Amino acid sequence: MKRPALFFRAIYQFVLRVTAPLAVLVLRIRFRGIRQIPHKGPFIVCCNHRSVIDPWLLAIGFRQHLYFIAKSELFTDHGPHAARFLSAMGAIPIRRNCADRKGLRMAEKVLERGDVVGIFPQGKVLFDNAPFRPKSGAILLAAYVGVPIVPVSIWCRGPWKPFKKVTVRFGKPIPAGTFAGAEKDKQQMRKCSKLLADIINSQLEEGHHP
Repeated sequence: MKRPALFFRAIYQFVLRVTAPLAVLVLRIRFRGIRQIPHKGPFIVCCNHRSVIDPWLLAIGFRQHLYFIAKSELFTDHGPHAARFLSAMGAIPIRRNCADRKGLRMAEKVLERGDVVGIFPQGKVLFDNAPFRPKSGAILLAAYVGVPIVPVSIWCRGPWKPFKKVTVRFGKPIPAGTFAGAEKDKQQMRKCSKLLADIINSQLEEGHHP
């Protein structure tokens, strides 16, 4: 998968930098632990999924261009213009509930050239504070390519709505070696998935604390 054209990368950064003050001042979004973010890739960003604006909230915290893995329905159910725009901005289509090797390979190429992939490994939006339970795709990708995972949590009290306080918390990167062998060993896969879940759930328990 090629990088988006310079024009679209410029639009991406411009929109984020212009809207970041809106997120902080108007929508009451608070960011914690931004210094934990690596200065350069490759790495994977994993986060729980609370609302449809989560990709925007995550992207504000990063200087790098995030290449989000997105459900394939976003590319097929909203017309060709939406599909072209998503592709132009670097979104990676993945078919859910199956081993989509083509989509994973696209994500691997993004990481192999040193960029950053964003994943919501729950697979869908959960509008409450249910415990974070990731599917295996992010762990598989980290194991295949040998990259760290940055755990991120998005927390608010009850369902999200405009002007409701939200805390986005960035955790310490989980080293790449943690995931070694998970692509071949189901026990290691379960162990890594539990580790990721425990870390993000621990961040969620902090709520709005500084």
